[in-house]
Formats: sequence, structure tokens, C-alpha cells
Amino acid sequence: MKRMYQILCILSLIASLICVPFATTTWRFGLLFFATLCICTGGMWALFHVRETRSDWIGKAARWLSRIGTAVFALWVLSFVIVEGMIVSGLQPDVREPVEVIFVLGGGIRGDQPTQNLRHRLEVGLDAMEQYPEAQVIVCGGQGDDEDEPEAAVMYRWMTEHGADGARITQEDKSRNTIENIENAMQICEQNGWGTEHITVVSSRFHLFRIRHIMERCGLEPSVIGAPAGNPAVSALMYIREYFSVVKLAASGY
Repeated sequence: MKRMYQILCILSLIASLICVPFATTTWRFGLLFFATLCICTGGMWALFHVRETRSDWIGKAARWLSRIGTAVFALWVLSFVIVEGMIVSGLQPDVREPVEVIFVLGGGIRGDQPTQNLRHRLEVGLDAMEQYPEAQVIVCGGQGDDEDEPEAAVMYRWMTEHGADGARITQEDKSRNTIENIENAMQICEQNGWGTEHITVVSSRFHLFRIRHIMERCGLEPSVIGAPAGNPAVSALMYIREYFSVVKLAASGY
């Protein structure tokens, strides 16, 4: 066990250092996650070292703490595997026709441009607009603390610059999370007299499991289209972050 914690600590430290030069939200999450993992596994590594080298009360305390820590770590790993399995099980798109309204969910901006993750969602949104020419579109995303303008404004501008009919696109620019994305967009539908029986949500594939759950809780028939997250490194971080989002959603009782 000591060797395992040692290896995990070193690997987490290396991953943390790789994340340092990047400034995007995803990489900041990666830095926080791997730094925390490095500290935790490093602490366990130290406890195993103390229990092996001391026979006094400090060694006995380290023995009990290492057992408790190992049990907690094992439970976390088990929960991680289960939740990630649930996320992966929901990767496939599932469109329920007819499609009358399309929600395209925000995914981060950098300056006045969408991130790679968001750009992929917008590209899929453009394809959906072509496939369902009668559907109205709502781009969803408010302004984050580190953003110069609402994500919805950037999304609208990008889509119209790439050939979308702006008259079909409405901006939902108040939301700060996925639940608010969907709930606020539903309010826009009601205000405009659009039905909510045939709504389809466009987001990243790793997001689809959680979106289906939120749609069901909002009284909607789940209908989703997935977009790729980006390069493999960013995609891996997104899947890790989604684990915590699913756990947070479950803990909130939503």
C-alpha cells in the first residue's frame, strides 16, 4: 500500500505541474484536483512510513489513521468507478422527434471566443438547426466571474457568423449552472408561447447523463444530442469534473 500511495503522489504531482501553465477553467480544475490528490496520497504515504518506523504511540496512531484513510480512499475510488460508469452509459444521443425547440448549453468562453468545448457544442447546434429547420434555438449561458460578457452573447455571435439565422436564436444570459440553463430556457419558451413537450438539449457527451436527469426533474421528455469535448487531455479532465457535478447534484436532492 505504501508503494501505491507513493506512486499516486508522484503521478499527481506531475499532473499538477502540467496543469500550472494553463489558465482555462478546465485546467484550473485539473490543478486543484491533482494537487488535492497529491496531498492526500502523500499524507497516506507518510503515515505508512511512520507506522513502519515507530513502535510508540505515534506509530500506533499512524497505524489506525492509515487504516481509516485507506478505507475512505477505497470507498472514494469505488464511488468514482460507479459514477463514471453511469456517465459513460449516457454518452449516446437520444433525439425524440419532433424537435420544436433546441437548447444549446454554454461551456466556457475565453475573451470574446468560445472555448474548444463550447465550439464543438455550437457546431453540433448548427447541424441541428439545419436538420430541424422549423425549430427555435435558445443559447444558454450567463456571465461568469472571469468572463467579460455572457456566454449566450458569444454563442449567438459565433453561430450567426457561421451562417445561422439569428431570427431563430434567443439568448438566455442569466444562468450560472446547468440546472439554471434548462429552467431559464423553459421560462423563455413559456414567455414566447413555445411548447415544452418537444425540447432537445445540445451539450457535450460527458454531460448527457446529468442532463437527462435534470430534464426529467423539470418534467421534460429527455432528448439530447452530444458533442465531443475536445482534445484527449481536456476530455479526461471534463469526465473527472463531471463526477463531482453528478455527486453534487445527488447530494442536493435535485
